[in-house]
Amino acid sequence: MTKIEIDILGGGREVGRSAILLKANEKKVLFDYGVMFSDGEPEFPLHVAPKEIDAIFLSHAHLDHSGGLPLLYVTENPKLITTKLTAEITELLIQDFIHISGYFLPYEHLELKSMMQSVTPINYNDSMKIGPLTVKFLNAGHIPGSIMTILEVNNKRILYTGDINTINTRLLKGAPKKLPKLDAIIIESTYATVNHPDRKETEKKFIKGITEVVDNGGIVLIPAFSVGRSQEVLCIIRAYKLKYPVTLDGMARKASRIMLRHPRFFRNYKLLVRALEKAKWVSGWSDRRKACKKPGIIVSPAGMLKGGNAVFYMKKLARNERNAVFLVSYQIPGTPGHILLESGVFNFGKKVEKVKSRVEWFDFSSHCGRKELLEIIGKMKKDTKVILVHGEEGDIEKLGEEIVEEFKLEVIVPKNGDKIEI
Repeated sequence: MTKIEIDILGGGREVGRSAILLKANEKKVLFDYGVMFSDGEPEFPLHVAPKEIDAIFLSHAHLDHSGGLPLLYVTENPKLITTKLTAEITELLIQDFIHISGYFLPYEHLELKSMMQSVTPINYNDSMKIGPLTVKFLNAGHIPGSIMTILEVNNKRILYTGDINTINTRLLKGAPKKLPKLDAIIIESTYATVNHPDRKETEKKFIKGITEVVDNGGIVLIPAFSVGRSQEVLCIIRAYKLKYPVTLDGMARKASRIMLRHPRFFRNYKLLVRALEKAKWVSGWSDRRKACKKPGIIVSPAGMLKGGNAVFYMKKLARNERNAVFLVSYQIPGTPGHILLESGVFNFGKKVEKVKSRVEWFDFSSHCGRKELLEIIGKMKKDTKVILVHGEEGDIEKLGEEIVEEFKLEVIVPKNGDKIEI
């Protein structure tokens, strides 16, 4: 029987530049091809020859899974398979990536255009054939349009999760917990050692905090990722029927317009529509200045305060103790958001100052935590290979040890460049 080979091109013992090549029966398929930012410079996965790729499966739009894809369209046009929503949001994010890059990128808008022309759109629970490979797509619950991919070949079944969340949120249904029998699972481990708090309790604390600040005459700035987190926050505010003015700014507006065209991907599309209708969408600097003058809520990227209009709002609001900054996105160490949480200071342009406004962080993660990862893996049959990717080196190894001890499964924690046979 022909072996299946899995090559780890990116995401091995690191979070970022996810890329996995699978070879079977003379077919080669690629799962994701992302980018990672280290000291500001983009790092891409290991090289793969585009002309040898029969298909690319894109799990979701985030740049750490999609940002390297245009590299594969410089001279070739491999088939790109993903949801239509993911394709449109990916185009938005990569356009912005090209636009804001202060460094050399090895591709331009032309390659992005070729990539978009190569898209074959699929929906959740669709199946397709690529030669001897049978492929099925499931909801990953991570961000709108995200997929898990099950690939069957040679009577073997392999699942690539991409980024995954099994918890229902206001915006999305969680990924299915019941999975078919698998010979291997390639699973993300971003939160390998971290358990998330109860979602409903986090929502209640978040709403209580907003109420306290706005009732006291303050403004709550919520820096949030454009894709998914901004819309999730708006849905939570709407679900609790808060009456305060809500302002939506930044790229979250474009992302929201795209989402509104794809109702099938949302747990409660009507809630999303109402949440976006309730918000005041900023149309210029006059609106931004007005939003800073009256009590209310402002939702604006960037989620880690690295740029975007959230920085403008910080400079206007963070010196006033009546106001608050509620961070709702993961904060990478070294980013302004992380520094704010750790030391309470922010660079206001001319100097770094202590922030007087209330600062809090709320865990609205769109990834499985340790508990949910163990729940998924605990249901695997005894001869399933567990391949842990997309996790920090020390943490991912700890999770691997826990899986071996608890479930007696074979665990592989690969490095980039490693080849695994199934």
